[in-house]
Amino acid sequence: MHNLSFRIAAASASLLLSLPSQTGNELIFVGSSTSGSTDQHALVESATGSILAESPSPFTDNVTGAVWANSGRKLYVGQSLMSRVAVADWDGTTATWSTLYQATGACYGVQFDSTRNRLWTLTGSSGSSRELVCLDADINSPSYGTYLTQTNSLSGATLERWCLSSSGNLACVPKAIINGNAFTLVDLNPSSTNYLNIITSTNIPGTFSAGFSFTMSCKISLDDAYVYVLWAGIGASSGLAVWDITAQAWLDFDVMIGHQDLPLTLGAPNRMDLSLDRTFAVVSGQGGSGWAGRIDFDYANPSNSTFTQWSTLTAPNCDGISLSPDSSRVAMTSTATFLSTPSKLIIADASSGIQLQSTTLNTMWNVYFTAWQDASPIADYTPFGSGCTGSIGTPTLTAAPGSRPAIGSTFDADVSNLPLGAALMATGLSNTFTSGGLPLPLSLSILGMTGCTQYVDALVLDYFTGSTTATWSWSIPNTPVLFGARFYNQAFSLDPGANSFGFAASNAATGKIGF
Repeated sequence: MHNLSFRIAAASASLLLSLPSQTGNELIFVGSSTSGSTDQHALVESATGSILAESPSPFTDNVTGAVWANSGRKLYVGQSLMSRVAVADWDGTTATWSTLYQATGACYGVQFDSTRNRLWTLTGSSGSSRELVCLDADINSPSYGTYLTQTNSLSGATLERWCLSSSGNLACVPKAIINGNAFTLVDLNPSSTNYLNIITSTNIPGTFSAGFSFTMSCKISLDDAYVYVLWAGIGASSGLAVWDITAQAWLDFDVMIGHQDLPLTLGAPNRMDLSLDRTFAVVSGQGGSGWAGRIDFDYANPSNSTFTQWSTLTAPNCDGISLSPDSSRVAMTSTATFLSTPSKLIIADASSGIQLQSTTLNTMWNVYFTAWQDASPIADYTPFGSGCTGSIGTPTLTAAPGSRPAIGSTFDADVSNLPLGAALMATGLSNTFTSGGLPLPLSLSILGMTGCTQYVDALVLDYFTGSTTATWSWSIPNTPVLFGARFYNQAFSLDPGANSFGFAASNAATGKIGF
């Protein structure tokens, strides 16, 4: 597979070398919310701490959320007082701001569905009428930036903090002030019969003993298995609740009778982020002199989960916190107390909490939001097309459980229904044309493989073996130029009983190299 790695790198180099950042030196957008109509924002290099821009703008006034898209070329920002979603086009040197969508009320947060090129924001004419609104974020679409659809069943409670799953299929929209049925999960999968509707609405049991409490932040794991809700009660009564989507139950973080969320006794937690593999979360808070730390999860025995405060960090009024695209570093904001001291952006190691960079933001206060530029996407592997029938069934190609084409790792794909335990894996860079110029998909009936279809260019062929299911493996080099590159697979099972040619074809799959 080294030949394929070289060809993918060569094909990707011209595009990826023009990216505004490479992994390890992503930009970090820092947003604020103060007063007036031209709040300050900053763009900071994560590896050096250098400020590339720190200026006021009406497009970053009262920031409620921000997200990067299109390989770090677009930055979308939700605004409350301006009641809009703003967009910045970043060319590597300068951000050019404009209005993407003008709403009728405050826009709380923005989230990008990279699978469907859609942008979601939470907005409405009042605090009790907010719904999730979907915008066309396909930069090649003639309707880019326009309204597509929305939910219609969330109204009736003040909603502010929310999150979208990486798949784009789920959103968690909890009530800001916690009371009955404060936890709400919404179906955003267009192919689902529950599309745009609430599918789960329940209490957050750990808040019962806290009395008056607020939802501060939430996240959904990459595999759509768990939802995490950070809540803050009065005084030191705060916690993190974790919802198991499959079991439809909350994780209980103690061994005593009754339910206990994971307690956070340092006071006033306000933000959290979750690692790609969901093994840990990072949390910030303003209690005491300000704090930040890490939660390591044990899903089999939740009571063994641990919270570790990063006591070596000095971050007064620690507001915002977010993980780098590869979950190795964390960005935190230490906000000034109304201009009496400068605000700071702190970059730290996500394992140890050791400070790596500290950038003084002289002109900013009430600095509470950070967003990492993601020029290096999350890896994915998606099947498409249909295989043809072999002697023991249709060969089926899927990613091995838990495997994805992450850079610097070994990616495994399984092929089932192999009568002789042997197959060829075709890998290429196209599913529209072969290297010889023939259009794809291509019928293989002319070869005697009746009913079989070739979906991908067979740039490289690998022979691999196993039993009735065999695993094809690819050691992906740790080469940043491969980030975002897309490849295509299709397996061909050695099967003399299938047809006169002696092979049966599987479905195809497309993979994207990333984290």
